[in-house]
Amino acid sequence: MKKLPNPFTAELRRAADAVIAGNKFLLAGHLNPDGDTLGSSLAMASVLKRMGKRVYIYSSDPVPANLMFMPGIKSIHAGKLPSGSFDTVILLECSTPERAGDLKGIHTKAKCLINIDHHRTSVNYGDINLIDSLYSSTAELVYQLLYVMSVKITPQEATCLYVGIVTDTGRFHYPATRPNTLTTAAHLLEAGADSVKANDRIYTTKSLPAIKLLGRALNKIEILDSGKSVVTVLTNSDFTECAAQSQHTEDIVNYGLMIPGVKISALFREEQDRVTVNFRSKGNLDVSALAKKFGGGGHRNAAGCKIKAPFQKVREDVLQAVSQIYKYKS
Repeated sequence: MKKLPNPFTAELRRAADAVIAGNKFLLAGHLNPDGDTLGSSLAMASVLKRMGKRVYIYSSDPVPANLMFMPGIKSIHAGKLPSGSFDTVILLECSTPERAGDLKGIHTKAKCLINIDHHRTSVNYGDINLIDSLYSSTAELVYQLLYVMSVKITPQEATCLYVGIVTDTGRFHYPATRPNTLTTAAHLLEAGADSVKANDRIYTTKSLPAIKLLGRALNKIEILDSGKSVVTVLTNSDFTECAAQSQHTEDIVNYGLMIPGVKISALFREEQDRVTVNFRSKGNLDVSALAKKFGGGGHRNAAGCKIKAPFQKVREDVLQAVSQIYKYKS
């Protein structure tokens, strides 16, 4: 394993000491949970329980159907806020505390708040902040924490962390995939991670509503900015007529980048009181800066935001900002 920089190693040690000292833990990931936030939460929770700790895993939104195979997934309390207090709160892959949903101040009352995230736009809001955008995923950071704690990972925990890494790297395709990422994945396989099952359930299994929604999205693709941008829209009626939910939009935005010459792909999702926009890009085009402009965040090549405004205005404002990126780069 590559030696870590000293400042980060010190923060890892602080986090390890806090985990060992804590007794009652609240773990929470971001809204609309994905493989990374769920895999990180489940692996961390499993280790804590094996240490004799009390753990409550909270998710503001339901678990996506294609991730229901993950070990321990039924222990997640979706939409059910915990009662009582916690001495230690760990927020995973939340660039701001609000990304975890409305915790009603529970996290502010804890003795220790640990923030574990790999997004460039993450804020140092925790008492301890394990943040490094060079890591492929929060799962990879959790692995480093467990490594420092000398924890022997179980096959179930290894599978959860593997899911986090493989989903956030797009099967080791995205630029965040580094030598250490592959080394970590190899260690997880050695620990018993079920990579075959994980890849099958995530990448080769889709529900009928998800397939129908994908068809709608692809049929409505528009090419803009002289062939450099792709945009597609999913309205409330699309979700209703396909019997689909927001979780069924996973990976749809990536299809736009398959078109030769396209540099940025954007997916607009109409929701009840807001519009969600997902971005993907190629090369050095930073869509995290674009998302941050609209109150969101993410990575250089994968980001998103949620905007409370009329749909048409959101579309116009965002696409104008996308066009400006090319002018700035030219």
